[in-house]
Amino acid sequence: MGQSGNSKLSETEVSILKDKAGGRLTTEDIKNAHDEWKKALKIKKGKGTDKSLSKDEFIYYLKNIKMQDVNTLDAENAFKIFDTDGSGTIEFDEFVMSLLLKDKPTVEQFASICMSIYDQDGDGFITEEEMKRMGHTKLRVTNQYTHEKRAEMDSSIETLFNTIDKDRNGKITRAELLKALKENPELQTVL
Repeated sequence: MGQSGNSKLSETEVSILKDKAGGRLTTEDIKNAHDEWKKALKIKKGKGTDKSLSKDEFIYYLKNIKMQDVNTLDAENAFKIFDTDGSGTIEFDEFVMSLLLKDKPTVEQFASICMSIYDQDGDGFITEEEMKRMGHTKLRVTNQYTHEKRAEMDSSIETLFNTIDKDRNGKITRAELLKALKENPELQTVL
């Protein structure tokens, strides 16, 4: 499903994407995204039959088709966020998740977004290690990665993780995250 270059989405594909988006996207949103995806794939102009977008293709799409006012650094950062499997390309399911950035999310929606970003193994929990991997990626993306910065990031993440993981079982559930976000709205700026 990730590459979905098909001319029509199946009901199963739509259902999976709706679940992955935490209920924030409607069937119509996903079908519209599929239409946009087909436009984005036209950028390839015969450069193979691959149904994914490289970093350059995605940035071109954002800057020239979707959001003409986006700068290159923001587009590159968006690519790194959307390329959730780290493949170096964006596939259809990752492209659909980009729609989640169009509006300021509610606390519940933000919790779902965090779960989908940080829960890298898909087990329904966020571990401290998963948070650290994302933090390290952020440092690399912004060209700030040094041993000192990594140590600072790790310390901050340990403190943040312990703040959210109330039952101290080494895993953050969606419920724990949601409760922490409601009690401390400023966490949205940290996560």
